[in-house]
Amino acid sequence: MRLAFALYKYFPYGGLARDFMRIADVCLAKGHSVDVFVMQWEGPEQANYQVHIIDCKGWSNHAKVADFHRQLANRVQNERYDALIGFNKMPNLDVYYAADPCYADRFESNGFAHQFNPRYRFYAATEASVFGTEAKTLCLMISDTQMGLFQQHYHTPEHRLLLLPPGIDPDRRKPNDAAEKRAAFRQAHGLTEEDQLILMVGTGFKTKGVDRGMLALASLPQELLAKTHLMVLGEDNLSAYKRQAKKLGVAKHCHFMGGRSDVPDFLLGADLLLHPARKENTGTVILEAMVAGLPMLVTAICGYAKHVTQSMAGRVIASPFQQQHLNKSLAEMLLHDKKTWSEHALAYASSEDLYSMPEKAAEAIERVAREKNHAV
Repeated sequence: MRLAFALYKYFPYGGLARDFMRIADVCLAKGHSVDVFVMQWEGPEQANYQVHIIDCKGWSNHAKVADFHRQLANRVQNERYDALIGFNKMPNLDVYYAADPCYADRFESNGFAHQFNPRYRFYAATEASVFGTEAKTLCLMISDTQMGLFQQHYHTPEHRLLLLPPGIDPDRRKPNDAAEKRAAFRQAHGLTEEDQLILMVGTGFKTKGVDRGMLALASLPQELLAKTHLMVLGEDNLSAYKRQAKKLGVAKHCHFMGGRSDVPDFLLGADLLLHPARKENTGTVILEAMVAGLPMLVTAICGYAKHVTQSMAGRVIASPFQQQHLNKSLAEMLLHDKKTWSEHALAYASSEDLYSMPEKAAEAIERVAREKNHAV
């Protein structure tokens, strides 16, 4: 089959980009060809894909996106692909991978003024073109909560919604030589086994709650803080966060490590994953920590927080969020023996399907392409 994949921007450390690439790789392994259409591609292009970077014009971001939609539609129609798979919401998709939350739900309590905003009207119409009752797109869902919201707002038929299992990369699983890798990591970063290392992972620090994490770090008793470090992996404008760390008196304890390809080493070297996100469709890093045996402290707003509760592999901060609750829980977890949480995490990772999303997504794409071609 000839498959066209479309997403607005590719950058190597984003969760959406990783999901796209893993699904595309499975399709390639099945013998299909993959063409990728983007507005922007950061990092090296993949030799197995045909990457097409579309130059888009417009006075605003949504105008450029609209131009991307138009050019993409022309390219796909002329090339006669078997299926068009989108990783952002856009018209005429055969399959949509639903990484983004429901746009209409964000504005439900905002009155009517936003309906006169051209940007809102554009993105609302784009979302309706995917989930509306007149659409034909199969929507691959990764959050049961979001699936319910889309059904609430668009009455999307059940047969067009497919809930996928998580898709954690197997390389995140705790290896047999985990103890040796942990020791090497901590030695390389100047940490002893008496030091406590908190890990945060994710691009978009405001959304991921990095400021909340630093406030919780600064609230620790001085004796505990003296041997505690926070490492933040991901990309963002660091100036405001470095100023906050300095103001809170924890600059020596906060380390901004940038986007990384060696996340598994950090998962093994850390003592606790902290993910106090403000909004999070799923929270893949939560399950990456789970399969590495790393205890976690997360907010209930995260789609994958349910796995923390079910596995008893950490703690979940209830909504509505209270900073004092996070502060107290962080201190308690750092002082607690973490062996039981780790054992629960690994047991859950061995008994639950946390890995097969790319394969299930590829099977759904193949089915849609066959049905589409059969109908022609």
